This record gives sequence, structure tokens and C-alpha cells, in this order.
Amino acid sequence: MGQKGLEEVGKLTGSKTVPHMAGQTLRVAVLVASVTNVYPSKFVECLANLVAHFQQAEFNGKHTIKVFTTHGGILPEVRHRLIGDALAWEATHCLMLSPELTFPEDSLQRMLNRGRGTLGVNYLVDYSAKQFAAYREGNNTVIPDPLGPETEEVDGVALGMVLFNMPIFDVLDIPFFEHKQIGKTPGFTEDHIHFWNSCKEHKIPCVIDHKLSQEVKSQHQSSCTLRLQESILKMSPELIILGFAVVKSD
Repeated sequence: MGQKGLEEVGKLTGSKTVPHMAGQTLRVAVLVASVTNVYPSKFVECLANLVAHFQQAEFNGKHTIKVFTTHGGILPEVRHRLIGDALAWEATHCLMLSPELTFPEDSLQRMLNRGRGTLGVNYLVDYSAKQFAAYREGNNTVIPDPLGPETEEVDGVALGMVLFNMPIFDVLDIPFFEHKQIGKTPGFTEDHIHFWNSCKEHKIPCVIDHKLSQEVKSQHQSSCTLRLQESILKMSPELIILGFAVVKSD
């Protein structure tokens, strides 16, 4: 994105604080960033249900929601354009979504109720490497723990499903999202790493919702579950019983 394009993203007035202000109209921009304009049907179903559920929900004051979509080969540019759309619409919050996810229809209300400046979801990113979206210092992946706290501060999380309070973008410097070359290698960091490093410099915590994360699924999880189900269906009843017996004995 050129300099002019970045300037058009704009800034907020600076008079607002990160927490949501009581009595203000709640305006949530749903931002779908993607490299393609073709979305999986289950994602579209979840998105439609989320919007309808939010519109019918009861809040202390007026509330409205609008979906913005942009696609392109350079995701940082796509995200900047979407943030610009949200600012131009005067959103109070934005929910960044990836089309690879499925989620409950009440996800947005639950995330808003946490009252955090940023709130992300920890989903499976790479099944073979057992890598999840959230990470701690040293790029150590955060493995979900059903017995842990409902929310937790981490160093960063992929932007598949993250709710932002818009005044955050008044605090951070442009560019918000950026790919950076890894040393002299041909590899580049993911654009959210730069974003969360900037947040850390401004003492804005990255928080993930462990409880909601248990109900959000990625295509990696769905496809792996499907393969497991198909494998079980092909097994004979004797092998299925034996398999359960081995698992139980372990």
C-alpha cells in the first residue's frame, strides 16, 4: 500500500479511551480479510447467523453491525483497507475474521462482554505441527487447556478471529500490519507479529478467550475430524472394539 493509501486509513480523535464508553452507540464492523473472494459455505452460514444474532440481541443502548470484505494477495494491505473502512464508518469495535473458521452465533456478544481492548481466539493452525494461533515469547504455541482460566494474556495470536476496540488504532503507528524478512532468508514473518509487538510497546495486552476457543473450529480441525470419522467407518466392528479397549487401558 502506498503512503497515500496509508494516510487514508486515518486516525481517531484521541479523545476516546480504550474501554467502551457508556451510552455510545455500539457500532461493530466485521472485517473479512482473505486472499480470495470465494468463501466456504460453513463460514458464510456462521457469519450470517452471527450478524442476525447480534441484531436481535439486547444491549443497553443502540447497536448496529456491518460486514466489510476485501481480498488480495498481500494481506497487510487488505487489512489496512478494512481498518480504513471501519474507521470511515465510525465503528466503535471491529471483529477481524478469517473465512477458514466456524464459530457460534453468539460469539460476538460473548467477546464484547469480556470488556477487553483486544480479544482473540486460539484455534488450530497446523495439525501436523500441533501449532495453535496464540503464542508466547519465543514463538511457543499456546496449547488449549480446558482446566485453565477462561481468558489469558499472551504475546500474540493470529488474526483469524480477534475483536478490537477501535481507539487502539489511534495509539499505534502505521503500518499496523507488516511482513518482515527473517534475517537474510527468503522467509517473512506473519503480519500479525508486527501488530502485537507494537501493542506490547504501547502496553496494550493481547488476550485470548480460552472458553470460546473450544467452540471455534478451523478447516484443519474439521478435515482431520472428518478423516478420523472416515477411518473409523472403514474399520470392522472387532477392530473398533479393540481400539477402544487399548485407549481405555492406556
